[in-house]
This record gives sequence, C-alpha cells and structure tokens, in this order.
Amino acid sequence: MAASAEMTQFVRDALIAGRSRDEIRGALDSAGWSAREVGEALEAFADTPFTPPVPRPRMQLTARDAFTYAILFTALGFTSVYFVSIVHALLDLALPDTTDGDIVASYTARRIRWAIAILVVSTPVYLWLTAHTNRRLAADPGQRRSLVRKWLTYLALFFAALTFLGDITVVIYSFLTGEATLRFLLKAAVVAAVAAAIFAFYLGDVEDRGDAR
Repeated sequence: MAASAEMTQFVRDALIAGRSRDEIRGALDSAGWSAREVGEALEAFADTPFTPPVPRPRMQLTARDAFTYAILFTALGFTSVYFVSIVHALLDLALPDTTDGDIVASYTARRIRWAIAILVVSTPVYLWLTAHTNRRLAADPGQRRSLVRKWLTYLALFFAALTFLGDITVVIYSFLTGEATLRFLLKAAVVAAVAAAIFAFYLGDVEDRGDAR
C-alpha cells in the first residue's frame, strides 16, 4: 500500500473514531508527514458531521476521456494553425511583395488548397466534439473531473499564451529593425487574435466550471 493510501486510511479511521481534524493533523505532523501531505489526506474527506466520513470527489482518468479530448484538442490545433495559414496566404495575394515571383504565387495557391482541405475535416470534428462534450458535462457534472480534460485545457491555455507573447515579441523586433510592413503587421494581428480567442475561451471555460485551481 502506498504511503498516501496508508495516510488516507489512517485519517478515515481516526475520523470514524471521533478524533478532531486538529488532533489528526497534530498526530501526523509528529510522525513526520509534511503539511501538504496532511492537508491532502484531510481534504480527501468532507468536513461534515457524518459517520463514516464522506469522501470528496476526485479527478478521474479514463480511456474514453483520453481518446475524446486528444482528438478534440488535436482538431483545435489543426483548425487554428490552418485558419491562420489560409488568412496569411490570402494576405500574400492581396498585398503582394515586389520580390514575389511566379513560384511564390504558385506556392501560395497550394497553401490555400491544402489549408481548405484540412479545415473542411478538422473544423467540423472540433465543433462536433466540443458540442458533444458540453452535452455530456451538462448531463453529468461529474464529467468535469476528467484529469485528461483538465491537463489538455491548461496545455491549450499555455500554448495560446506562448504564441501570443511570441507574436508580440516578433512585432516589437520588426519595428526595431525597420521591417514591419503592413502585410507583416496584418499577419501578426491574425496570429494574436486567434491565440487570444483560444486563451479567452478556455480560460472562461475552466473558471465557469470551477477548474481554475
């Protein structure tokens, strides 16, 4: 039995025996357990006058959630990246550089066709899975305790924030070097807008559902 499991069992037995939380905390502290470990063990049970002690809900890890959320966030990645790609390609066509040749124009056309093909697949998958998971969460709030969902959501927040900050950094550098053209600034604005939208959406999602902790 792992140490944490032993402590959790000890806390449960002590609560059943009528020991107060302060007494349990003191006993565990004297035995050498850290304050964090003691706090987590006590937090595993609700502070309610009921015997046996009522366990608090815990984060869940299931294969179904791993599959669903992995596909959902992969689709989000493809959708966001190739949406930016297609807008950048359109800007290349709308605001051509004097140094652009026929090869660049041909490459831009291929980029647009490739981006459209990916968006036609990834966008509906992302939208459907988002709606599907939202329906599941509404029907069973316990689904919100998915460990995979929480980690992937925060990874999405991390990459969105990283992209936004990197984009701003590149813009500042371009101004300092005198290379900030209108086309470049518009492209940077597209990247910043997509990253900010993703960050705002998922930050609001975790805060609304009590996950921001």
